[in-house]
Amino acid sequence: MDNNGILKNLLVKLDCLNKDIVDQQSIVVVPARRQANLPVSDLDIEEDYIFFCFAKFTKTLISIQKLIESGLFEDALILTRSNYECFIHAKSIIKQNDMINHLVEYKLGLIDEKRYKYASKNVIDIHTSEVHPYISQVKDIAQKANEYITYKHVYSYLCDITHCNLITSSYYRDGVHYSYKLVNKEAEFNALLWNVYFNLKFYNTLIEAEIFEIEELEERVLDVLSSDSLKLMTVFEAEEKRIIQELKDLNDENQIVELKKYLNVVGKLKRNLG
Repeated sequence: MDNNGILKNLLVKLDCLNKDIVDQQSIVVVPARRQANLPVSDLDIEEDYIFFCFAKFTKTLISIQKLIESGLFEDALILTRSNYECFIHAKSIIKQNDMINHLVEYKLGLIDEKRYKYASKNVIDIHTSEVHPYISQVKDIAQKANEYITYKHVYSYLCDITHCNLITSSYYRDGVHYSYKLVNKEAEFNALLWNVYFNLKFYNTLIEAEIFEIEELEERVLDVLSSDSLKLMTVFEAEEKRIIQELKDLNDENQIVELKKYLNVVGKLKRNLG
């Protein structure tokens, strides 16, 4: 089976497990507790937020799969960018306790200036005049999530696809004509690869958060992380072998330099999966 076939099978499997996690485990706790005048802990808010991010991630993945099945790989990559942001938002609050303030407390408090007002990368408490730094940019959230490598090398690519960067014009160019019918194999590979990659990384975040109350679901996630991460590694290794072979056939120094850079990036991202 080729790399795309492996990735397609993995993506179908992950989609099914995602749905089971959301259906069985993703309980909204905070609104009900507040309505009942029960205390709400920081952990309650964190878990609600993580499951919100994961439910959003799962619903968007359903759309991504439909686009992939229709051969609309570039549009699938545009939505992959959104899912990357879901993933790093959830992971950042696991890695940095104060991020729940930035992503929930401050953000909600800024709506209609109910509690905070925005002032040059800070928020100001309307009642106490206290000034707090406010983290809301994707780059900063990625750093807080320890995901700067994926931000630098994958998110930037997804942004290029989203924002009409001419560097991606080959995805829409068929000979001397631009085309909306072109099926680009590179775009297909990237759409499959990065959706499997970020889904597995999101599972790692769920495990690290110790968020599962249903043991059977947690065991399924751990099994997938054990088996499917190895399958994804074989895809990365095959890509590395392809690049090395291509390097042997090149004579142009500039092309060799660029391809070696790409080989280095592939290695970094492979090691960053865990």
